[in-house]
Amino acid sequence: MKSNMFKTYPKLALSLLMATGIWGLSSCNDKNDDFDDKGSSSVVSLSVPTQVYMGDSIEIKYSIKANEFRANQSKIQLYVGDVMVSERMMTTPHDGDYAGKIYIPYTKGTEDQEVIIKVRTQNERFASATSEEKLQLVRPKFDKLYLVDSEGVRHEMLPSATDPYLYSVTDNFPSELFATIEVPAYGENGNAMVFGYSDGAITNGVDDAINFSADTDGRYTVTFNTKSYEGTPFIKFAVNGVEFTKIDNNNYNVDGELKQGQDIEITGLKDDYPNYWINPAFFDVVKGTNGKKLRFRGQTGLYRITCDKGKKYFRVLPLGADGKSLATMNNNEPGVWVIGDGNIGFPSYQKNKSNWGPKEGNAIPFCPMGENIYELVLKAGTNINPGSINWKLFYQNGWGSEFVYGNYANCEGMQPFFVVNPSDGNIKKGNSGIEGDKYYRVKLDLSNGPKKAVISCQEEDFIPEVEP
Repeated sequence: MKSNMFKTYPKLALSLLMATGIWGLSSCNDKNDDFDDKGSSSVVSLSVPTQVYMGDSIEIKYSIKANEFRANQSKIQLYVGDVMVSERMMTTPHDGDYAGKIYIPYTKGTEDQEVIIKVRTQNERFASATSEEKLQLVRPKFDKLYLVDSEGVRHEMLPSATDPYLYSVTDNFPSELFATIEVPAYGENGNAMVFGYSDGAITNGVDDAINFSADTDGRYTVTFNTKSYEGTPFIKFAVNGVEFTKIDNNNYNVDGELKQGQDIEITGLKDDYPNYWINPAFFDVVKGTNGKKLRFRGQTGLYRITCDKGKKYFRVLPLGADGKSLATMNNNEPGVWVIGDGNIGFPSYQKNKSNWGPKEGNAIPFCPMGENIYELVLKAGTNINPGSINWKLFYQNGWGSEFVYGNYANCEGMQPFFVVNPSDGNIKKGNSGIEGDKYYRVKLDLSNGPKKAVISCQEEDFIPEVEP
């Protein structure tokens, strides 16, 4: 008897639980049906301003009424086009008048335009209604902004005479300037704002500092556009604004067309820039620019500028017709290259010896000047060792076609600084040799082709800067 009771009760309990569960489910469903859009709600009136400014908090007044069932809640919404950009939830448990504030977002690029305020209301059974009004959205034109640096100093930024959204301040700043931009509240309903830096861009509502940067410490101008959110200066590691492509941790390239007589600025190296060697065959330094502005001497064409941060020099390489491979004389391209022993090299033979190793990237290009004229500038004691000279001309950046002695229709102009060795065409020390710290401008004339070359050399005490 006892064992039968233990067997029976669990079955009875399970039956009761199942019955209770089914009842509970049925009751919930009935309850949901009772809350399915019963009665009605309405927005009796809606009052909005005729015009608002981005960044405002504005008060919206409205009146609601519900029938059969009590009012419950309302939403105030701002739409720009079809997109809801701001919303305020309000508890509205009774019929009557209500007022609530909604924020008008200050957003990048948004034009002045007509926008819509919507009020949605519902009763406790979810019956709802919507009313809307149009108003004009305007981007404010601030009297001033404030650039706040890392020391807390506030620098007043004033609007441009030609662009009401462009603000600037000129002052003495460090080359690395960390600052935020504070925007004061505008008008009666405005809110103060701060602009900082987030995810690689100047951003509203962020207080992480913006890292403005210039090439050097000193007096320069900081700008900010309150419509586009663009700011300056952000110095790129670039050639005339075209950014370098990283090859490895030390080498960076820019490929493209350079025009003869074009002014060139290499930016982004800041205080380290004066430590870089500039090839005087390819570039003149523009007077009064502290070496920051260069003028390209070579013929108009395709080139690769390489910045070697390890050896600290800019290497200019003529490119072939495809704009990718290095120029070679065999393809009728402006490619004449020097390979030599350990006593010649750029930026110096001490830092970067040629060592007869063009595959290591040490072949030195002549600068193509146009009209089949090429130039190479060597500074004694820097690019070449006055006591030991041994180098040669090639058609390409590597072994292959080369200039032998018989290729020179005339090489007497190399004297007394250099001579062309009759046995192999290598260029050796001349009768009087070269002197330390002087420059030697080697000119190669290929007007009659590479097998009737005329080569000469001129000694110069210094390389003059050119007029702006």
